[in-house]
Amino acid sequence: MQISHNPCSDIDQNNLDLLRDVAKMQMGMGLDYDSKFMEKAREEAEKRYKQSQDQKKILQHTINEMTSNPHQKNLDYEEIIEAEINDIKQEIERLSREQKGVARKDYDEVLSNLEKQGLIDLESVTPKLTSKGARLMGQGLLSRILLNLEKKGIGYHVIEQSGEGSWSGFTSRLYELGDPYHRIDIEKTILSAFERNASLDKLSLRDFHIFEPKHSTELHFGILVDQSASMRKEGKIEAANETALALSELMRLRYPDDKLSVFTFSEVVREIQPWMITALTVDMKFTDIRAALRAFRKQVAYLPGNKQANLVTDSAPNFLDGHFVGFNKASEAVINEARNYRRNGIILNIIMLDRDENLRNLAQTIAKENLGRLAFVDTQNLGEVILDDYIYSKRESIR
Repeated sequence: MQISHNPCSDIDQNNLDLLRDVAKMQMGMGLDYDSKFMEKAREEAEKRYKQSQDQKKILQHTINEMTSNPHQKNLDYEEIIEAEINDIKQEIERLSREQKGVARKDYDEVLSNLEKQGLIDLESVTPKLTSKGARLMGQGLLSRILLNLEKKGIGYHVIEQSGEGSWSGFTSRLYELGDPYHRIDIEKTILSAFERNASLDKLSLRDFHIFEPKHSTELHFGILVDQSASMRKEGKIEAANETALALSELMRLRYPDDKLSVFTFSEVVREIQPWMITALTVDMKFTDIRAALRAFRKQVAYLPGNKQANLVTDSAPNFLDGHFVGFNKASEAVINEARNYRRNGIILNIIMLDRDENLRNLAQTIAKENLGRLAFVDTQNLGEVILDDYIYSKRESIR
């Protein structure tokens, strides 16, 4: 499969950067001085201050004209003029107090412009992306990622095993060497033994029947995003959230038959719509990886098509079923869940944003138990890694 062009319309770069800053604000993150939002606020401040100075000059000129008019001889008229001049002087005084630097009204003006476009919601204390804003942001991020992948060459990041892309049908045939055991037709196998009057402990290779597979290009793709406290450092959570948004747009625009499931987890697990991922701002201290893996597995295990999960985390598991249990016990549960993934034919890719020794050892153990792969990446290329894996998986299933 070739990506010859980005599957979304041109996105205004200023709006994209502004929306990324709003997403940070929504997640309770601070903004850098050189962020696009701060730059726009400074532009608004400069414009506001210039307007106030220009207005002061106009008003002062008006006063000069009113006081120098030789035709003002009527006393009553002079009193009226004097009252008007006093009002103008008060307005000049107000304008003189106008703050030269960035003020709250400048921030509000930037936000108001985005609200008028339907990109954010200002009804709550913290500005929030609307579904339209999140979708636009996802399209812009997708354009960036695909552009980078096009430069490097699509498909450079290969999964060790892509899965067979099939599920059991309703017809069966005799077993052949190399057929997977999980597709054995138990009922037909037992009946075959009974037909030749053999007991179950006398099963022969010729008794075994295998369900014929049905193939599908449909892909159930999951992103499991760790939102524990450590992820809120070094731009990790922002990178994970932005990746989910970009992938959502790629699937919506290019592969609408595929299903994306986004689960966020820490001490609890939540399934959310991709556009809502920036709305979760509650810090959680501990990490229950098993719960997130189990939630996705239960959702897709018996669905037709290909299944693949990408676990994005930077911390070792230490929480289980609502209790802190420490690394060893939590890790054992995660490894057992990885075995369940293998039994259900679900690829599990582990995307690590940290090189903690405990986490590395656990990840390597999980990789041996499952069909997927292990990758240690940084926040700068997280989106490229996951989108490339998705595109690669689609190419393999279509092939």
